[in-house]
Amino acid sequence: MALTLFLVVLLVCAMVADSQSRDEQARPGDCVACHGRADVLPKNHVPTASMDAADCRACHAKGSPLTLVAKIPLGHLHQLHGITCNQCHPQGTLAGPLTTEQCLACHGSLEEVIARTATTRPHNPHGSPHGKTYLACDLCHHQHTWSENFCLLCHDFEYRVP
Repeated sequence: MALTLFLVVLLVCAMVADSQSRDEQARPGDCVACHGRADVLPKNHVPTASMDAADCRACHAKGSPLTLVAKIPLGHLHQLHGITCNQCHPQGTLAGPLTTEQCLACHGSLEEVIARTATTRPHNPHGSPHGKTYLACDLCHHQHTWSENFCLLCHDFEYRVP
């Protein structure tokens, strides 16, 4: 009886010791060991099979994979939403920034964009108070680099530019 009890306790201890989460078992910097497989990534995440830890840390904080180190470029956000490169670049070339017309083809008319951001404070970024109702999308929104707040060139207010 004592031997059986000893074996049961030993088995339970072994199971508890082996029950660490994947994060606890992972070696620091070896993201690809688990995340190189598409089945553990969020849908539409960029392919990671050929990445190393430095590539992961370009977007994710070290030791905290859900914390991003900066804003994600719009090209990456579009990919996460299932939009392919060819939808914006039909010829397969990256010939400079997209035109405002290309942006509005998916995001709706200028009036719709202005209406969607009407409650943005301190000012609606798409309804300029400077007499012009609109500026080119690529003044703030950049597809393959970080977007920027063009208004900060003259003003001292901030809001997140996607």
